[in-house]
Amino acid sequence: MFPTERSKVIENLISFSETELSNYSKKRNFDFGPPHKNVSKLSPYLRTRFINEEEVLKIILSKSNIKNVEKFIEEIFWRTYWRGWLESHPWIYEEYLNTNKHQSLPQKTGIKCFDWWKEELIDTGYLHNHSRMWFASIWIFTLGYSWQSGADFFKKNLLDFCPASNTLGWRWVAGLQTINKPYLAMSDNIKYFTNNRFNPSGQLKEKVNLNYNDQYINHALQSIEPKIQIRNIDKLGVILNKNDLTLNHIFENKQITYECCIFSIEHENKLINDFNKNIIQDILKNNRNFYFTEEYNQIIDWLIIKKIKNLIIPYETVGNKIFNNEKFKNKLKELNINYIFLIRDWDNNAFPYATKGFFKFKKNIPNLIDRADI
Repeated sequence: MFPTERSKVIENLISFSETELSNYSKKRNFDFGPPHKNVSKLSPYLRTRFINEEEVLKIILSKSNIKNVEKFIEEIFWRTYWRGWLESHPWIYEEYLNTNKHQSLPQKTGIKCFDWWKEELIDTGYLHNHSRMWFASIWIFTLGYSWQSGADFFKKNLLDFCPASNTLGWRWVAGLQTINKPYLAMSDNIKYFTNNRFNPSGQLKEKVNLNYNDQYINHALQSIEPKIQIRNIDKLGVILNKNDLTLNHIFENKQITYECCIFSIEHENKLINDFNKNIIQDILKNNRNFYFTEEYNQIIDWLIIKKIKNLIIPYETVGNKIFNNEKFKNKLKELNINYIFLIRDWDNNAFPYATKGFFKFKKNIPNLIDRADI
């Protein structure tokens, strides 16, 4: 389901836009099972910006009128919204990290759909979005596990794991993100939207009473990196990593000369690790002069050998810290290297609107698309 060649990802997106997109709003909530032809399956690529949001929307809107694909466009913006929201509520992620998440799930629960989704996730690294919601609801309300342990299970197994989307999605199902309004998995809903593949009638807890206090409203967005003017800079280096694997395209499009290093670290999950490595191999195959490393010290060596004096690093949102630490930044200062964590215009424009609910945020989507010059 998930090719690791960028050309094939784009080819699949074009095919999806031509054959499936017209029915997306009607079929998107149905989980027909793998290979999930009714959804785009772009999330693992958008997560690392192996293909970025502007590229996706340019392809989609070259095939369809914006009015006919509003639901799909909203789905693209959901990931942006979650990341922006967590930027202004960073303690939410800290609380999640500091919670004991160890809970052992039995090999089989006896709930056929849940057990199927568990195995599908482990085997493929992916679940349909609607099934993620059902799975999380059953995990929390029927099986009685903590939402944090469920979020951790997804974190360990999802190809498209994003700290913001994952953490806040589980909180939403639990009734914490929209206070005391949980998402409850209903057997009739599962039966209908799985096209009768599953029917867990009488097995699910379909009513709950919650009494959370609303603690997380009206917080201002923390300051983000200033917007910079992209221009020719002497001895420029760009580091690519899982936060942005196409940031270098900004400099290519402006015909700016740069040196590039790709940094990646091992993932404990072999499926995810192989996927990540194959994506990077595709980048290296198409960019023979890029340097690849899995070691911080080798990055320093690369900076010295290439005589880098100005360094661009992808902006690091909450939960995505790699280089934004004092040890690394102090080393750059020792080497007299100017550096900036570059935030894309896409995020810089959208994040200030993402401090409250999505429905307020989505009113700004037409404006954000215009500002992206799509």
